[in-house]
Amino acid sequence: MKIAVVGGGLSGLVAAYDLTVAGHRVAVYEGSNRWGGKIFSSPVGDRSIDAGPDNFLARVPDATALCVELGLEDQLTVPVAPKPAYIYINGSLAPLPAGTVLGVPTDFDALAGVISPAGIERAKQDLTLPATSLDQTTSVADYCRARLGDEVTDTLIDPMVGGINASSIERLSMADGASQLFAAARRGPSIIEGLREARASVGATLGSAGKDQPVFHGLNGGMATLIDRLVRELTRLGAHLQLNTPVSALPRDVDHVIVATQAHAAATLLATESPDAAQLVGAINHASVAQLTVEFPSDQLTPLDASGILVPRPAGLVMTACTWFSTKWGQYARSGSSLVRITSGRYGDLRASQMDDNDLANTLLADFAHVYAHPGVPLARRIVRWPDAFPQYEPGHGQRVDQAVDALAVDAPHIHLVGNSYRGIGIPATIKLARQTVAAIIA
Repeated sequence: MKIAVVGGGLSGLVAAYDLTVAGHRVAVYEGSNRWGGKIFSSPVGDRSIDAGPDNFLARVPDATALCVELGLEDQLTVPVAPKPAYIYINGSLAPLPAGTVLGVPTDFDALAGVISPAGIERAKQDLTLPATSLDQTTSVADYCRARLGDEVTDTLIDPMVGGINASSIERLSMADGASQLFAAARRGPSIIEGLREARASVGATLGSAGKDQPVFHGLNGGMATLIDRLVRELTRLGAHLQLNTPVSALPRDVDHVIVATQAHAAATLLATESPDAAQLVGAINHASVAQLTVEFPSDQLTPLDASGILVPRPAGLVMTACTWFSTKWGQYARSGSSLVRITSGRYGDLRASQMDDNDLANTLLADFAHVYAHPGVPLARRIVRWPDAFPQYEPGHGQRVDQAVDALAVDAPHIHLVGNSYRGIGIPATIKLARQTVAAIIA
């Protein structure tokens, strides 16, 4: 078969790789001047540092399996930070309580000093309350407030779940944006008991990892190592790879087309092929995110003894989190300096996107000083912006994606959608959808 892939991010490259390995003729068209989409590295001072995601979940097999398949097993790394994370609460830092799963507590004793006694007692009501209504239209906030109360929801669940999705949990689908919590909640009336029962099968999560159970994997050289290896293998296998090639209309001289762009770009491409699918895909909202990465002399700033800090939305800061690269990853540790990435932007919060780079850097450094310590003058800094780049899985998201896929099956069955806009935003989920789509095409 002859197949065109529109979009050269992770999902497009994985789909192209599987198709090429299977012996099909594949052409990949990427509108920008580089491969990888949100996955790439760029300089901070004299070092090349992840500019997008720096890890993927270890307990979900798809990304790890692909790395092994590509011969990158010896490049896999795990965080070396002594602690997983802190949360900024009431003007100070508190360790992420042990036993939490996406912010939901399973060990009430671990909440002491982080959640007020009244907040702990309210969370315990989850164990005895009658079942709470739960379906595809239920938001994370609505369900978790009903089960666990406002304090745990705002202090623990929002910075975890909302931070991962760059979302407002008030408009984040429980089923599609926090599927692990959704599955636990469906086990019975109590989500806490559901998570306790699922612990052995779920594996390590941030807040519940054991010493021999890493939550995340990274790659030596950053996540761009995966992109580089995919491109190298595609070239070796004879795929046609073309950068700087924006696609305004889908190719017609092929057997199949895989659209691996962001949802709003996909909607434009689908407009004439399947208006119904285009409308459904185009209705997926997106959040904008901006990140400041800075390098500091170590004598100006005491290193954090954790991978990073989470900042709940009620704190009112532009900063939503920070990752302490030089503590989290052994490959970024260097005597004499520290690397920190400060993140901003969530759905409904446009403050970062309305600032120029200088104002944004000053604001985020001021927030960082407020949360942790004044960093002094940085040795180097880098700002990366992701405008309208984080898809929002709002209530009913999965059903709308199903409808879009059904519309394509009728109007244009040779067109297929992959990417993080549809069935999961993480790297493993993105890889899984791409590989499932290719398997269906081949079948």
